[in-house]
Amino acid sequence: MKHRFWIACLALLWCAPMLAWGSGEWKIDEQMKFHFAFFVAEEPRDPRPFDMVPPVPVGPGFDPAVPEITNIDLDAVCRLGFPFPNRNQPGKFTLYLKFFEFPESLCACISTKRLIDGFLLHRLPSYPRLRSYLIRRDHLRVKKAFIGPTGYPFTALTPYPPFLIPRHGKVVDGQAYSSQAYFDAHIPFASLYLEPAAPPPPGLDEEAIVAWSGMGVLAFHQELLEAYDRVLEPNEGPDGATHRSFRVPSAPGDRTVTILKVPREPMIFTKDWRERPMPEDPERVFLSALLLIHREEYDLIGDLPPDAAPGSPAFQQATRLRQAQIFEVGSVVRLP
Repeated sequence: MKHRFWIACLALLWCAPMLAWGSGEWKIDEQMKFHFAFFVAEEPRDPRPFDMVPPVPVGPGFDPAVPEITNIDLDAVCRLGFPFPNRNQPGKFTLYLKFFEFPESLCACISTKRLIDGFLLHRLPSYPRLRSYLIRRDHLRVKKAFIGPTGYPFTALTPYPPFLIPRHGKVVDGQAYSSQAYFDAHIPFASLYLEPAAPPPPGLDEEAIVAWSGMGVLAFHQELLEAYDRVLEPNEGPDGATHRSFRVPSAPGDRTVTILKVPREPMIFTKDWRERPMPEDPERVFLSALLLIHREEYDLIGDLPPDAAPGSPAFQQATRLRQAQIFEVGSVVRLP
């Protein structure tokens, strides 16, 4: 597995041969923070039972009425597997994102633990340093998602919807949620940004710098697959050529099944990174790599054969999707 990782790195860095690239380890890009994406399909009509969470200034030109991210086509992001309600009208609807503080009324430890446990990230050898970063409230942000027509004119008169947390819990579809559980149940994805543990070698050209910036994501990808291989049983689906799938063991008597799916290769944007500006500084900071880890939890509604592959007819007949979530691991390149 390790030699495959280094072959991938060398292939990405073809323009800088004969360089020593360090240990292949990763560290958290602390400037980017950790993001919980929060989404509700229907905005509350009466804000009185809710606490309003303040927005966070991110990047130049902060405006509390305007989202920081406005370039995500809804149809395109749904085709990547992000669990949002698709309108199936490419170019017509946008997934807008705006940054807010992590709510003071909620426990950061509970939210991060639920996420980490759901993706089995506590099985990583590097879990202790990941946990030590995520439990710090000042390291967290929330990006509230909103689906609207492309080009929607957000202004002081038509501002971005506020980020509201129920003050005393909330009942949704007949089920009572605490404020904490309500927040944690509405996280379609989360974002962690990494960089290589070692500094870049001197003398790299621009394309090599972009490739180098993604090596932290490559290292995390390798560590994750090795951890999953140790503790989980592979359960390849119809997309086995591009993804590896694993079935998480269920507790005795539990009528659910959970599938974790990891791309065989992360996306590295060595050619089109300039088309992927980040809100922290759209002129200088660009997305350079992306790894999307999928988690799908199903209710069992029939007998599921042990060897039924996710997406197969036998799997579909025996299950009903309860929840889908993505853990997004990315990297950025910063221009001088």
